Amino acid sequence: MAKSSADPVDTPGAQALTKGLDVLLAIGAADGPVRFGDIAEAVKMPAASLHRLLAALVSRNLIRYDRRRRRYEIGVRVLELSRRSLDGSEIIRAAKPEMARLSRSVGSTILLMIRDGADVFVLDFDDPDPSYGRLVRLWRRSPVMETAAGRALLAAMPRENALELLAEIDPAAAGDARLMSELDMGKALGYVVCRPEAASGRVTVAAAIQDSDRMPLAAIVVMVDTPAAGVEELHDLGRMLVEAARRASSQIGVDLSAPYVMRQPAQPPDSSVTALPTGRDFVGESPIWDDRRKKLFWVDVLAPALRWFDPADQQSGRIALPAITAGLALDRQGQLVGCGQGGFSLIDPDSGRVSALFNPETDRPDNRFNTAGVDPRGRIWAGTMALDQAPRRGRLYSIDHSLLSRRHPAPAGAPRNPVFSLDGSRMYVADADQAGVQVYDFDVEAGVCSNPRLLIEAEAGAGRPNGMTIDSEGHLWIAWVGGWSVRRYDPDGRLVEKISLPVPMPTGCAFGGAGSHTLYVTNTYIRMPPGLSAEAPAAGQLLSIETRATGNAVPRCW
Repeated sequence: MAKSSADPVDTPGAQALTKGLDVLLAIGAADGPVRFGDIAEAVKMPAASLHRLLAALVSRNLIRYDRRRRRYEIGVRVLELSRRSLDGSEIIRAAKPEMARLSRSVGSTILLMIRDGADVFVLDFDDPDPSYGRLVRLWRRSPVMETAAGRALLAAMPRENALELLAEIDPAAAGDARLMSELDMGKALGYVVCRPEAASGRVTVAAAIQDSDRMPLAAIVVMVDTPAAGVEELHDLGRMLVEAARRASSQIGVDLSAPYVMRQPAQPPDSSVTALPTGRDFVGESPIWDDRRKKLFWVDVLAPALRWFDPADQQSGRIALPAITAGLALDRQGQLVGCGQGGFSLIDPDSGRVSALFNPETDRPDNRFNTAGVDPRGRIWAGTMALDQAPRRGRLYSIDHSLLSRRHPAPAGAPRNPVFSLDGSRMYVADADQAGVQVYDFDVEAGVCSNPRLLIEAEAGAGRPNGMTIDSEGHLWIAWVGGWSVRRYDPDGRLVEKISLPVPMPTGCAFGGAGSHTLYVTNTYIRMPPGLSAEAPAAGQLLSIETRATGNAVPRCW
């Protein structure tokens, strides 16, 4: 049997109390009223001692003895204490309004589950039909590893805490690379889907409520009534649970506010925008034009894959990747350099073969690399961010041709997509934490950035800047995530053009195609707030925009 962090430890001098508590716990853990012999077997206690303890517990109304059936069960005093505890529970008070809202919205029972050692159990629930409240509902305790709730709680923990708990409850699981990858994906998504989960046999989705230290307290859970629920339906539920858990967490004093996504503008999408037949990406990111293969490459970050599109025949494809990959660069040998979870790797775009290179940030296992850029001397620049998007966790790195990495003392919170001015004297970096674009003075020869200042600041209620590219006139093109648009700025940060899109959350952009006049735009649907799918059916598809601008040759690294 796997160890549990809840295994009892006897305290010297309190043996009688400990034995009495063991008796109480044995009665409470039973499925119904139990016989004397069953209790004796469970607690391994002599009959005379057990009789005395049972009599003491009955006298305090902690247990009840049914003389007719000769059975023991939990007494009214325990029920009263339990009710008071539930009424005063900060977790329940924070979660209850969200559970009620969710149960009505999805038409299913919503559970609030917490962990006790190696198990999880239902602390509270809410039904869509108020008449269900008159029913007595019973859910069994379940092993942490066999439930979406347990995995969501593990995923929300810092890596070292999750490994410590796994080592206690199931040492083999702590060394399971596939399991850790699944937990990391749950951390990045903010929710876990078990299809089906081992404990209940049902399709289940769960998201964690966190405290002010971002440690998980409980999980909001929905069990899907439709066994054949599709992937998109489950992820829609996941997004709803994330929003509910975020609001509940805010009631406990933690700020887990999501990036603001503005309502769909009244202005229709620009006529030059086309949604391409590439299929939906969870999080499309890092588009890059390969002028040798005449293809566009990009990544799907959270359904890890290398994506490609050939405009000549309008064909696209997907090559699965072994881990979260968020940044791409082209090297001089024709391969792609990817960066993400686990650092940097080489990706053969023809075969899909991935070769690990190195990870400059092994000291932060809950971080991953984000989008990347290449400077005029072929160095790769890439920032890091927290897997769960926690603020102020990012760093900025450069990697030269010898694979020597340098960490730069930039005031970056979640730096992404560095791009460089045409003369190489400036570096532009979008920073999610600061909701703006920073510009740095850049020394091309030394590979050093300095003198950061805010060039472009996000407008209140209009999303924020994300992926960028630069055109032949030195103007920045920026995917405005949450703002339904791509925007063009001059080198001084003045807005000169805004192109409306049919999707709310564009993530990156790159010029390509014949003459380099086509701007390709990636976007996400998995990060959209609940309820926007119907307004943005093209979300997740690659977009193309025919522009009057011209892109530049993509710099290659190393």
